[in-house]
Amino acid sequence: MKLHLAGTLAATASPGEHLQAAGMCLMAAVVCIWAGRRQRRTGRHFFAAQETVRVGHALVSPPAPTRGNRVRGRIWAGLGWFFVVPFVVQLSLAIRQIV
Repeated sequence: MKLHLAGTLAATASPGEHLQAAGMCLMAAVVCIWAGRRQRRTGRHFFAAQETVRVGHALVSPPAPTRGNRVRGRIWAGLGWFFVVPFVVQLSLAIRQIV
């Protein structure tokens, strides 16, 4: 029953809607994978500065790398790869409707 319903809903969408959904999934995947790889590689939060910064008359050094940030980077990258699957499905549905 669920497979039939999913097939019916997929058939009602136009190829443009499938391509739009594929583009959104691809953008989410790229951002999550980029952020995760950066955070895993550096061990710092991806918004943290990578060099010493001058604030007023003091120099502020970047935060030290932590194992927790590396683990969170792996989680972000995994989430990004999770978005690759819907991208492939949406792209294949769009191509199937065009052909």
